Amino acid sequence: MASSRLERIGNIYSRVRGLLRSGAMKPEDKPIWYEVYEAFPPKVEPQYGRKASEITIHPIFYPEDIVRAKFYERFGSPGLISLANNEYPTPCQKFLDRYKEMEKDFSDENELFEAVAKVMEEEKSVPESVSSNQPDSGTSMASMFSSAVSKSQPQPKINVGDLLTEK
Repeated sequence: MASSRLERIGNIYSRVRGLLRSGAMKPEDKPIWYEVYEAFPPKVEPQYGRKASEITIHPIFYPEDIVRAKFYERFGSPGLISLANNEYPTPCQKFLDRYKEMEKDFSDENELFEAVAKVMEEEKSVPESVSSNQPDSGTSMASMFSSAVSKSQPQPKINVGDLLTEK
């Protein structure tokens, strides 16, 4: 038999409790959560066959979430962002701040987005659009690599013999 029905018989707490009582598990090896579970047991015992409760989950969307989604769709991800550093706002946050400033001047969201994008691109506060710096799907990996190498800075010619000679 390939599978076991043990997970259907009891929950993880009852199985660990059984291992501790029988001596198969040493008290110093018991999981960290075991004492927390004993101190604060759940109101409803977790069982395999129990049906999930029927509760309605309300969607949580903020108006700026739509603007953020459009921003990342158009400009892509800026790369690594340090969430610990609050001194410098992210490009997306700068965009949102400018969007909120200019919001009262426009009635259409698309026109507002385009106007903010244009202003931010002129200020060089956001990267160029993703569509302009993404390669087309017909481009091979080798050609992308060779174009990246050709765009890179030329490496200085170093002669190892010159480095080892004393002057």
